[in-house]
Amino acid sequence: MDKKKISAVVSVYNEEKTVKNVVNSLINCNFVDELIVVNDGSTDNTSKVLNEISASYSFQNIAFEKNKGKSYAMTTGVEHATGDIIVFVDADLIGFNCEHIKVLTLPLVTNQAKMVIGRRPAENPKTDITGSMDDWLGGERAVYRKDILPILDKMRETKFGVETLLNLYFKSKTDLNKQTIIVDLKGLVHIRKYKKYSRPKAAINYAKATSQIVQTVFVNYVLIFGIIRNVFTNIKL
Repeated sequence: MDKKKISAVVSVYNEEKTVKNVVNSLINCNFVDELIVVNDGSTDNTSKVLNEISASYSFQNIAFEKNKGKSYAMTTGVEHATGDIIVFVDADLIGFNCEHIKVLTLPLVTNQAKMVIGRRPAENPKTDITGSMDDWLGGERAVYRKDILPILDKMRETKFGVETLLNLYFKSKTDLNKQTIIVDLKGLVHIRKYKKYSRPKAAINYAKATSQIVQTVFVNYVLIFGIIRNVFTNIKL
Protein backbone atom coordinates (compact mmCIF):
# COMPACT_ATOMS: atom_id res chain seq x y z
CA MET A 1 0.00 0.00 0.00
CA ASP A 2 2.53 2.56 -1.25
CA LYS A 3 4.84 1.91 1.74
CA LYS A 4 2.39 3.51 4.19
CA LYS A 5 2.41 1.64 7.49
CA ILE A 6 -1.12 0.81 8.63
CA SER A 7 -2.06 0.35 12.28
CA ALA A 8 -5.44 -1.10 13.22
CA VAL A 9 -6.94 -0.07 16.56
CA VAL A 10 -9.75 -2.12 18.07
CA SER A 11 -11.47 -0.91 21.23
CA VAL A 12 -13.57 -3.60 22.86
CA TYR A 13 -15.93 -3.83 25.80
CA ASN A 14 -17.85 -7.04 26.52
CA GLU A 15 -17.85 -8.43 22.98
CA GLU A 16 -16.93 -12.05 23.66
CA LYS A 17 -19.10 -13.33 20.78
CA THR A 18 -17.62 -11.24 17.97
CA VAL A 19 -14.16 -10.01 18.98
CA LYS A 20 -12.38 -13.24 17.97
CA ASN A 21 -13.43 -13.04 14.32
CA VAL A 22 -12.64 -9.33 14.13
CA VAL A 23 -9.17 -9.75 15.61
CA ASN A 24 -8.37 -12.83 13.53
CA SER A 25 -9.41 -11.01 10.37
CA LEU A 26 -6.98 -8.21 11.17
CA ILE A 27 -4.18 -10.62 12.08
CA ASN A 28 -4.57 -12.38 8.74
CA CYS A 29 -4.87 -9.18 6.70
CA ASN A 30 -1.70 -8.39 4.75
CA PHE A 31 -2.67 -4.70 4.58
CA VAL A 32 -2.35 -4.37 8.37
CA ASP A 33 1.19 -3.85 9.65
CA GLU A 34 0.33 -3.43 13.32
CA LEU A 35 -2.64 -4.41 15.50
CA ILE A 36 -3.51 -2.80 18.81
CA VAL A 37 -6.47 -4.18 20.76
CA VAL A 38 -7.60 -2.22 23.81
CA ASN A 39 -9.81 -4.18 26.20
CA ASP A 40 -11.78 -1.49 28.00
CA GLY A 41 -12.41 -3.25 31.31
CA SER A 42 -14.57 -6.06 29.94
CA THR A 43 -16.40 -8.15 32.53
CA ASP A 44 -17.44 -11.06 30.28
CA ASN A 45 -15.11 -13.57 28.56
CA THR A 46 -13.54 -10.99 26.23
CA SER A 47 -10.25 -11.04 28.17
CA LYS A 48 -10.09 -14.82 27.97
CA VAL A 49 -10.70 -14.78 24.21
CA LEU A 50 -8.02 -12.14 23.60
CA ASN A 51 -5.48 -13.90 25.80
CA GLU A 52 -6.05 -17.14 23.91
CA ILE A 53 -5.42 -15.40 20.58
CA SER A 54 -2.33 -13.59 21.87
CA ALA A 55 -0.84 -16.94 22.90
CA SER A 56 -0.58 -17.84 19.20
CA TYR A 57 -0.32 -14.50 17.43
CA SER A 58 1.62 -11.32 18.09
CA PHE A 59 -0.34 -8.10 18.63
CA GLN A 60 -0.57 -5.42 21.28
CA ASN A 61 -3.13 -6.66 23.81
CA ILE A 62 -3.79 -3.75 26.17
CA ALA A 63 -6.22 -4.27 29.05
CA PHE A 64 -7.81 -1.75 31.42
CA GLU A 65 -8.89 -2.94 34.85
CA LYS A 66 -11.95 -0.68 34.73
CA ASN A 67 -14.09 0.64 31.90
CA LYS A 68 -12.88 4.08 30.79
CA GLY A 69 -15.01 4.65 27.70
CA LYS A 70 -14.65 4.07 23.97
CA SER A 71 -12.77 7.29 23.24
CA TYR A 72 -10.23 6.63 25.99
CA ALA A 73 -9.55 3.18 24.54
CA MET A 74 -9.24 4.56 21.01
CA THR A 75 -6.85 7.28 22.14
CA THR A 76 -4.71 4.76 23.99
CA GLY A 77 -4.53 2.71 20.81
CA VAL A 78 -3.34 5.71 18.81
CA GLU A 79 -0.69 6.49 21.43
CA HIS A 80 0.69 2.96 21.11
CA ALA A 81 0.50 2.89 17.32
CA THR A 82 3.48 3.59 15.07
CA GLY A 83 1.75 3.50 11.69
CA ASP A 84 1.23 6.36 9.25
CA ILE A 85 -2.45 5.45 8.92
CA ILE A 86 -4.78 4.54 11.78
CA VAL A 87 -7.80 2.34 11.07
CA PHE A 88 -10.39 2.28 13.86
CA VAL A 89 -12.44 -0.92 13.97
CA ASP A 90 -15.36 -1.74 16.27
CA ALA A 91 -15.35 -5.16 17.93
CA ASP A 92 -19.09 -5.89 17.55
CA LEU A 93 -19.01 -6.70 13.83
CA ILE A 94 -20.14 -9.64 11.72
CA GLY A 95 -18.61 -10.29 8.31
CA PHE A 96 -15.55 -8.08 8.79
CA ASN A 97 -12.65 -8.95 6.46
CA CYS A 98 -9.41 -7.71 4.93
CA GLU A 99 -11.18 -6.21 1.90
CA HIS A 100 -12.84 -3.72 4.23
CA ILE A 101 -9.41 -2.53 5.38
CA LYS A 102 -8.38 -2.03 1.75
CA VAL A 103 -11.54 -0.02 0.99
CA LEU A 104 -10.99 2.17 4.06
CA THR A 105 -7.31 2.89 3.49
CA LEU A 106 -6.90 3.10 -0.29
CA PRO A 107 -8.32 6.67 -0.56
CA LEU A 108 -5.71 7.81 1.99
CA VAL A 109 -2.84 6.03 0.30
CA THR A 110 -3.79 7.52 -3.07
CA ASN A 111 -4.26 11.02 -1.57
CA GLN A 112 -7.97 11.16 -2.39
CA ALA A 113 -9.03 11.78 1.20
CA LYS A 114 -7.87 12.72 4.69
CA MET A 115 -10.54 10.70 6.52
CA VAL A 116 -12.53 7.72 5.29
CA ILE A 117 -15.70 6.53 7.06
CA GLY A 118 -17.13 3.08 6.46
CA ARG A 119 -20.84 2.62 5.77
CA ARG A 120 -22.48 -0.73 6.58
CA PRO A 121 -24.80 -1.19 3.57
CA ALA A 122 -25.92 -4.66 4.65
CA GLU A 123 -28.04 -3.03 7.34
CA ASN A 124 -31.39 -1.34 7.02
CA PRO A 125 -31.01 2.11 8.64
CA LYS A 126 -34.77 2.30 9.23
CA THR A 127 -34.39 -0.32 11.97
CA ASP A 128 -32.23 2.01 14.05
CA ILE A 129 -33.09 5.33 15.64
CA THR A 130 -29.93 6.94 14.28
CA GLY A 131 -31.03 6.30 10.68
CA SER A 132 -28.82 7.86 8.02
CA MET A 133 -26.73 9.55 10.73
CA ASP A 134 -24.84 6.25 10.82
CA ASP A 135 -23.03 7.38 7.68
CA TRP A 136 -21.21 9.91 9.85
CA LEU A 137 -21.12 8.02 13.14
CA GLY A 138 -19.54 4.86 11.78
CA GLY A 139 -16.85 3.34 13.98
CA GLU A 140 -14.89 1.97 11.03
CA ARG A 141 -12.77 4.83 9.76
CA ALA A 142 -9.24 5.58 8.62
CA VAL A 143 -7.14 8.71 9.18
CA TYR A 144 -3.52 9.75 9.07
CA ARG A 145 -2.08 9.54 12.56
CA LYS A 146 -0.40 12.93 12.23
CA ASP A 147 -3.76 14.58 11.52
CA ILE A 148 -5.36 13.50 14.79
CA LEU A 149 -2.39 13.89 17.13
CA PRO A 150 -3.36 17.55 17.85
CA ILE A 151 -6.74 16.47 19.24
CA LEU A 152 -5.86 13.33 21.18
CA ASP A 153 -6.49 15.02 24.53
CA LYS A 154 -9.91 16.19 23.32
CA MET A 155 -10.68 12.73 21.96
CA ARG A 156 -9.83 11.00 25.19
CA GLU A 157 -12.79 12.32 27.20
CA THR A 158 -15.55 12.37 24.54
CA LYS A 159 -16.59 8.71 25.02
CA PHE A 160 -19.35 7.95 22.46
CA GLY A 161 -18.95 11.44 21.05
CA VAL A 162 -15.53 10.58 19.59
CA GLU A 163 -16.72 10.10 16.00
CA THR A 164 -18.62 13.40 16.20
CA LEU A 165 -15.47 15.16 17.38
CA LEU A 166 -13.49 13.74 14.47
CA ASN A 167 -16.17 14.89 12.03
CA LEU A 168 -16.23 18.40 13.48
CA TYR A 169 -12.46 18.66 13.54
CA PHE A 170 -11.96 17.61 9.93
CA LYS A 171 -14.78 19.87 8.74
CA SER A 172 -13.39 22.86 10.64
CA LYS A 173 -9.79 22.67 9.43
CA THR A 174 -9.12 24.43 6.14
CA ASP A 175 -6.51 21.88 5.06
CA LEU A 176 -8.78 18.93 5.90
CA ASN A 177 -12.18 20.34 4.93
CA LYS A 178 -14.02 18.54 2.11
CA GLN A 179 -11.57 15.65 2.26
CA THR A 180 -13.78 13.21 4.14
CA ILE A 181 -15.42 10.48 2.10
CA ILE A 182 -17.83 7.66 2.93
CA VAL A 183 -17.30 4.20 1.44
CA ASP A 184 -19.45 1.07 1.45
CA LEU A 185 -18.19 -1.89 3.46
CA LYS A 186 -20.09 -4.63 1.66
CA GLY A 187 -21.39 -7.50 3.75
CA LEU A 188 -20.53 -5.87 7.06
CA VAL A 189 -23.07 -5.94 9.87
CA HIS A 190 -22.82 -3.98 13.11
CA ILE A 191 -24.71 -5.57 15.99
CA ARG A 192 -27.14 -2.99 17.35
CA LYS A 193 -27.60 -2.34 21.03
CA TYR A 194 -31.19 -3.57 20.99
CA LYS A 195 -29.90 -6.94 19.76
CA LYS A 196 -27.22 -7.20 22.44
CA TYR A 197 -29.18 -5.94 25.43
CA SER A 198 -32.69 -5.90 26.82
CA ARG A 199 -34.91 -3.08 25.53
CA PRO A 200 -34.59 -1.00 28.73
CA LYS A 201 -30.78 -1.36 28.80
CA ALA A 202 -30.51 -0.61 25.09
CA ALA A 203 -32.64 2.53 25.56
CA ILE A 204 -30.39 3.68 28.40
CA ASN A 205 -27.26 3.10 26.32
CA TYR A 206 -28.74 4.99 23.35
CA ALA A 207 -29.69 7.87 25.63
CA LYS A 208 -26.19 7.95 27.12
CA ALA A 209 -24.55 7.91 23.69
CA THR A 210 -26.85 10.66 22.42
CA SER A 211 -26.07 12.80 25.47
CA GLN A 212 -22.34 12.37 24.94
CA ILE A 213 -22.64 13.28 21.25
CA VAL A 214 -24.65 16.42 22.03
CA GLN A 215 -22.19 17.41 24.76
CA THR A 216 -19.31 16.97 22.31
CA VAL A 217 -20.96 19.39 19.89
CA PHE A 218 -21.56 22.05 22.55
CA VAL A 219 -18.13 21.78 24.15
CA ASN A 220 -16.38 22.12 20.79
CA TYR A 221 -18.17 25.26 19.66
CA VAL A 222 -14.87 26.63 18.35
CA LEU A 223 -14.87 23.88 15.74
CA ILE A 224 -18.42 24.85 14.78
CA PHE A 225 -17.19 28.39 14.09
CA GLY A 226 -14.44 26.92 11.95
CA ILE A 227 -16.99 24.99 9.91
CA ILE A 228 -19.07 28.14 9.40
CA ARG A 229 -15.94 30.00 8.32
CA ASN A 230 -15.17 27.33 5.76
CA VAL A 231 -18.72 27.48 4.41
CA PHE A 232 -18.54 31.23 3.81
CA THR A 233 -15.00 31.00 2.47
CA ASN A 234 -16.15 28.57 -0.20
CA ILE A 235 -19.19 30.59 -1.29
CA LYS A 236 -18.63 31.90 -4.80
CA LEU A 237 -20.04 35.40 -5.26
